[in-house]
Amino acid sequence: MHNRGNKFFLIFFLSILLGIGVGLIVSFFHLAIDWITADKTDLIDKIWPWKGHAYLAYMLAASVMVLISVYLVRKYAPDASGSGIQDIEGVVGNKMTMHGLRIIIVKFLGGMLSLGAGMSMGREGPSIQIGGALGQIISRRFFLIRDNVNILIAAGAGAGLATTFNAPLAGILFVFEEMREEMKFSYTSIQSVITATVVSIVTLRLLIGNRIAIPVDHLIPPNVADLWIFIVFGLFFGVLGYIFNKYLVYFTSKIGEIDGWKYYLLILVIGAAIGLLYYFYPSTVGEGYRVIHDALYENMGLKVLLILFTVRFLTTMISYGTGAPGGIFAPMLALGTLFGVSFGLVSNDLIPSVHIEPFVFAVVGMSALFAATVRAPITGIILVAEMTHSFSLLLPLLITSLIAVITVNTMGGRAIYTILLEQALKVSKFGNSKPDGSGKE
Repeated sequence: MHNRGNKFFLIFFLSILLGIGVGLIVSFFHLAIDWITADKTDLIDKIWPWKGHAYLAYMLAASVMVLISVYLVRKYAPDASGSGIQDIEGVVGNKMTMHGLRIIIVKFLGGMLSLGAGMSMGREGPSIQIGGALGQIISRRFFLIRDNVNILIAAGAGAGLATTFNAPLAGILFVFEEMREEMKFSYTSIQSVITATVVSIVTLRLLIGNRIAIPVDHLIPPNVADLWIFIVFGLFFGVLGYIFNKYLVYFTSKIGEIDGWKYYLLILVIGAAIGLLYYFYPSTVGEGYRVIHDALYENMGLKVLLILFTVRFLTTMISYGTGAPGGIFAPMLALGTLFGVSFGLVSNDLIPSVHIEPFVFAVVGMSALFAATVRAPITGIILVAEMTHSFSLLLPLLITSLIAVITVNTMGGRAIYTILLEQALKVSKFGNSKPDGSGKE
């Protein structure tokens, strides 16, 4: 009993240490992305001699930044490509190993460059993998057994998600819902996840402040009699989630098959295209917060919304397919917003008796696409509610997400990170081995 108590307090202490570390690193990661994005623009304005052709400078800058990002990944840490969430799940499930320190360095620098260049990816993927890698490093320093190593890896991942979106409940639920098959949850593991997440959020708010990730105006919940329309809404998102996963896997596989100079040439071309879009049509690239704001407050017409949705869908697929560090949560939130506002405008025209603000469909759409692709509906609901402070919409959020998941399941769709993990295991040198899970290098 005494040893069990000592073990619990050791894990509790390490979880606090982990939360502080994740809060610090992820906060500075966010600040670094904001800094490089702003300074890139200022630097081009100051030194680029051909002011009438500034778009060329943006193309050149984005090409170089993305090229360096993917080179760092391929050269030093191949398991730092893309989101990294599937790799964390593989490590926790004892199917893969992870080089913790290299992951943190490459994910931080590579993510800063790829996201700063304007790639259509999110910072949550790198933040989650950085958190998990830090959990591994700390646990190794204290010579913990494999199960306890996995506890801290999972706790660090949850803290990374929470710190990205300033959403503590979503970070905790993400671990419980997304890693339910890999983790053997116990009282100790549950308390570790909660502790690391809470401490990371406190650290974030001390450094950056308590900011709402996506501020929206006060939304009026729909009448109970009108909730049926969210069943229809959920059907659309189930299909959309199936399509999203299918093409994300397709682009990841096809671009990943390219090697040598052809791959790096393609990266230069993709970077240049991203830079060009960033200069002329910034809403079509980047993480998506700009286009979310524009869709909510700029009174865009249906045609513009659908064009933005289509272009952002393609830039998200291509950006993630390059293997540059970055996640898909933020781009999915943007796509859900664009489709949601579009659906709201159309439904108000076709069914005037059901008048629901398009803003409501936008918020619900963020959660529904997350639920249909990641297959973690409760996490998606709470994440969006925390990010927008729209807890009054919990009922339509629940209905739409539930129907979206049922629909995509009926179509034979699978969770995106399950598919990506299987892909990673096929190409990983650890795929056919039985690692000890300690992550020893």
